[in-house]
Amino acid sequence: MIASRVPHMIYGGDYNPEQWPEEVWDEDVRLMREAGVNLVSLGIFSWAKFEPRPGEYDFGWLDRIISLLHESGVMVNLATATASPPPWLAALHPESLPVTQEGVVLHPGARQHYCPSSTAYKERAAGLVRMIADRYKDHPALAMWHVNNEYGCHVAECYCDASAVHFREWLKARYGDLDTLNEAWGTAFWSHATGSGVRSYPPAAPPPSRTPPSNWISAASLRTPSSSSTRWRRRS
Repeated sequence: MIASRVPHMIYGGDYNPEQWPEEVWDEDVRLMREAGVNLVSLGIFSWAKFEPRPGEYDFGWLDRIISLLHESGVMVNLATATASPPPWLAALHPESLPVTQEGVVLHPGARQHYCPSSTAYKERAAGLVRMIADRYKDHPALAMWHVNNEYGCHVAECYCDASAVHFREWLKARYGDLDTLNEAWGTAFWSHATGSGVRSYPPAAPPPSRTPPSNWISAASLRTPSSSSTRWRRRS
């Protein structure tokens, strides 16, 4: 998509114009052109700006900056803005917040404050992604999509109840039955065998001697496909 339009080196970076006055934008773009910038990423952490209240969207500012960039020959790598949910999501759905191995709930104040298994997060994020995609998919400035941002760089794992359910579903798909799981995990060690009616849990904080490594390896294997979060973003 981009190669046919830029037959030379792509040069640019992240651009966050929503973080300063709009009066500065003209000078920003002038300096970009002076520096030879031809591509910028937009909207990576803009969910609260796009959707200040649940279901109320404001894309006017993005319309203006994309048009300004396009008029100056700068293309856009447009983000899904799903890497940092707005505080209202946590207020409405506290169960969407991630939980550490020690059982501590992480709250808004930085970024990536969401559980990738959270239904509320997925539904709200998918709604935003559809709005962005429908509005800008044919914009001439659009060069590519920036999907989420830096998966797992701040919150690589979650141990909430929803994640535990996801973990058990993944175990069933991988091992099929409890006998196979117990054999694969070597659960005879330290009396960890899982029997009928007993739930398997993610390897949250155990007593001082650590959980058997097979449990940790399975949990780590699942975290890579919490790329399920990548798949549903693509479908959205």
